[in-house]
Amino acid sequence: MAWFLALQGATQPSHQSSVYELQDSADIDKLAQELVGAVTLDRVVPVPAMLPQNTRKRQKVTLYIRPAAWGMWTFYELSEEDRRQLMKDNPLVQAIQQHQREHAGQPGAGQGNPLLGQPGPGGFAPRR
Repeated sequence: MAWFLALQGATQPSHQSSVYELQDSADIDKLAQELVGAVTLDRVVPVPAMLPQNTRKRQKVTLYIRPAAWGMWTFYELSEEDRRQLMKDNPLVQAIQQHQREHAGQPGAGQGNPLLGQPGPGGFAPRR
């Protein structure tokens, strides 16, 4: 089971948290105490996290978080199965998968990424 840290900023919509997987070596209780103590001092807390490099490999990093800049934070634990189920039930992921299934046999399918300004077939790139 992996531990995660979710951060919610005062200016972020409530459904858009920043979520980070914590390293196995992270002491959740100690980290929680550091975050609480750092709020009033407005200091930075180092957080040992994992960032995905691809679907199978993750990189160990240290995030430096100013707790005073966040509206709230929470820790939670998820198993790999829970994580897969969350992704499976995510409406955005479902829509992307549906689109890929519908256009799988078309020439040029899978090329381009409109979010990165790379048009796919019949798509458009935002003007800059």
